[in-house]
Amino acid sequence: MSRVGEMPEPPRGEPEKMATPSEAPAPAVSDEQHHSDEVADSKLASRIASMSGLEKREVIRRAQRKRRALGPVSLEVAMLLLAREQNLEMEKLVEIP
Repeated sequence: MSRVGEMPEPPRGEPEKMATPSEAPAPAVSDEQHHSDEVADSKLASRIASMSGLEKREVIRRAQRKRRALGPVSLEVAMLLLAREQNLEMEKLVEIP
């Protein structure tokens, strides 16, 4: 038989310390940097749209969906993965220094 109504005793001894998030503030992203990233993403979306035949809105929508599925990846990476799925030439989309 179980005793559903009874609470178990807490463990004896020293309480464990809980992990706390880092106290360092996250680095601030300037408005200029944010705008620059948006412009680059917009150009990449336009290039993928023209090469694939998809609308730019559809490219961005699919890339955002891919981001949700993959987790912490940038929109640019998600768009490049989308381009690869569309069998586009990656050399035309990525500049390697």
